[in-house]
Amino acid sequence: MRLRLDPEGPGLRTFDRAMKDILEKIVNETPGARAAILMGFDGIAVDQYVNPAVEDPDIESMAMEFSFRFLELRTAAESLGMGALSDIAVKAEFGTFLVRVLTEEYFSATLLGETGHFGKGRWLLRSTAPQLAGEL
Repeated sequence: MRLRLDPEGPGLRTFDRAMKDILEKIVNETPGARAAILMGFDGIAVDQYVNPAVEDPDIESMAMEFSFRFLELRTAAESLGMGALSDIAVKAEFGTFLVRVLTEEYFSATLLGETGHFGKGRWLLRSTAPQLAGEL
């Protein structure tokens, strides 16, 4: 069981192991996944899991930097009449960052290495989204 500061007011909020287990499932069941994170669009991480078999990727810093750009993408999609944003993929030379929007305030993401399985990662983010959203 973990304790975190409660953004709603003073004191601590209790999180059970469920979030960490879901993030661990995403990483362990996606070939080539390096890490997974649950984060607010404000750039504050709720929880994360890093594959112990890989060099520690700084997924928290990566997600924090991207979170502000995701807000801009969400606004652009809505203003263009595309509706609510649900998925984002950032493919770069050394990996891919997959994102699933959970709520107005939160998203989950996974970082894949160069040979990571894009389809499986995207499917796992989508299929675990209701569980993660329910834990918030």
